[in-house]
Amino acid sequence: MRMFMAWFCWLSVCGGVLAAEPLAEGVLFQPGPVNGVRIERDGHALAVYGWNGEGSKQVESVLLAHGRRDVIWAARPLVEAGAAATAPARERYGLERPDDFWKTFTTTRFHDYAQQSTKIAAGPLPVARWVTDGETIEWRGLAFQVLETPGYTRGSVSYLTELDGRRVAFTGDLIYGDGQILDLYSFQDAIPDAQIRGYHGYGSRLSELVSSLQKLAAAKPDLLVPARGPLIREPQAAIERLITRVRAVYQNYLSTNALHWYFKEERMTACGRRVLGPDARIELMPYSRHEATPSWVFEHSTSRLLVSDSGHGFLLDCGYQRVIDAIQDLMQKGLVKQVDGIFVTHFHDDHTDMVQAAAEKFQCPVYATSEYADLLENPEAYHLPAQTANPIRNVRVMKDGQKLKWQEFELTFHFYPGQAWYHGALLARKADEKPIFFIGDSFAPSGLDDYCVLNRNLLHEDSGYLLCLRKLRQMPHDYWLVNEHIQHVFSFSDAELDYLEQRYRARIALQKELFPWDDPNYGVDEQWAVFYPYGVRRKAGETVELELRITNHSPVPRTFEVVPRASGELRIGPHPTSLALEPRQSGTVRVPVQTGGQAGQYLVTADVRSEGMEFRDWVEAMITLEQN
Repeated sequence: MRMFMAWFCWLSVCGGVLAAEPLAEGVLFQPGPVNGVRIERDGHALAVYGWNGEGSKQVESVLLAHGRRDVIWAARPLVEAGAAATAPARERYGLERPDDFWKTFTTTRFHDYAQQSTKIAAGPLPVARWVTDGETIEWRGLAFQVLETPGYTRGSVSYLTELDGRRVAFTGDLIYGDGQILDLYSFQDAIPDAQIRGYHGYGSRLSELVSSLQKLAAAKPDLLVPARGPLIREPQAAIERLITRVRAVYQNYLSTNALHWYFKEERMTACGRRVLGPDARIELMPYSRHEATPSWVFEHSTSRLLVSDSGHGFLLDCGYQRVIDAIQDLMQKGLVKQVDGIFVTHFHDDHTDMVQAAAEKFQCPVYATSEYADLLENPEAYHLPAQTANPIRNVRVMKDGQKLKWQEFELTFHFYPGQAWYHGALLARKADEKPIFFIGDSFAPSGLDDYCVLNRNLLHEDSGYLLCLRKLRQMPHDYWLVNEHIQHVFSFSDAELDYLEQRYRARIALQKELFPWDDPNYGVDEQWAVFYPYGVRRKAGETVELELRITNHSPVPRTFEVVPRASGELRIGPHPTSLALEPRQSGTVRVPVQTGGQAGQYLVTADVRSEGMEFRDWVEAMITLEQN
């Protein structure tokens, strides 16, 4: 098995503390889920990231590279014991005012198009000094130069100093090992220069990552000490390797991306050159065949209405009141008699906000496949991009491949995890007409709609775009595709399908090299571990039952150990502490939470550990308590 976090693979442990390695006179490096560095001068100590073990009481200062919850836990005991924290000024909000974040996030998590990390602490961490680029921190004869090195987070910094004649850089999560990064989803962000918001900003901050790496390389460090991962003893080679890898992944992404259809060549070229360089060649897939939509499909906004010869309609998605109004207008004109059903292709708000209202207006059932029916009925239980907050009641669950005879049509329901994992599609066959495969937002004439990593574009053969491409190859020889954002029908030739699959498989191979995990899905799927329900509302004093859902993406069996943590008056009840999973299998650990009598908002987090991997405070659930 390819071991990831090899630096961590069960190093010798004394009293629960990992063995430390000397880096220089008076300097110790302690590997762990978050690395710790302790520098001693004249009986006093400074820590970088954190320190767990002998000498922690002497730590009077601690340097933080960024403010993510899954890293700053290592510094919190030192700060609570009196150490003065130094942190990046651009990370101030998350460290100083996390309560404000969580208070607003109860509502802003719906219709979320910013796509920023929720690895925000449950409570504030006192910081004595906020630093910016170019500042120098003086501590007992040592000087630490502050370099702003955004990428993994918007405001990350590195600290550069000299120890025993060597230039040492403490780089946070800027780089891992021999030219890797921990994940891709943390780099999702807006691209203002191309007028692209965070939802569509695949790998946006890879641009900042490349610039930060080049800035770090120019400082000519002899040793890199990251927050997570092994010491990097050949910095220039590792930096060059990482730049090459992220550019290869991004160039591949551009070559198959659907945004070329929506945003056109000029804007996609601007996106590409941010990451690849000002003179880079940008490869974009030419548009596939596309034509006007047949007359028996009524187009409006991000919805489609199948209209039968008898005037009955079958609606696909309903994100807006204007869709309902348009159908009512057709009814008033005698063009449509009634709507017999609604199929929801996926959970995004522009496809679902008004589905329940439409079902009530037209007195018809709503259909979806089993993989995402619960998400439609219970949106508060999930946190995903661009979610609706409006539940859809009594969804009729259809199995993958299940057929329905409706008027002169044969309708076949499909699980279709393209643009998002929680996604379906509907194949409509009508005599003497080309079949139409309504695929939600999964493809465009220019390629794949995988521009938002947090939608969960899984890379396995039986899930994600490889499954979707296989289903296209199994279609009748002549057919049309419909993406409801596109006012055409379109199709791919065999050569175009070959191109898309070959490029996508090449990207999977590139991502295997980019991430340190034994399966690249851990690098693109933040929700390999996730709490269900994500959001809970209860009366104060009631017990809340949570599930920690874990997916073993690895090609080998794994046992996952979990440690839930509760904030405020919450208390964790007795629960299983481990979960054994076969390869590619998912399972749950039940976590009962006893609430107190005080109304308010609380956070439950959990550590998740398996052989060679350990993440602290990795997942969260929000519990809102109302007064009895």
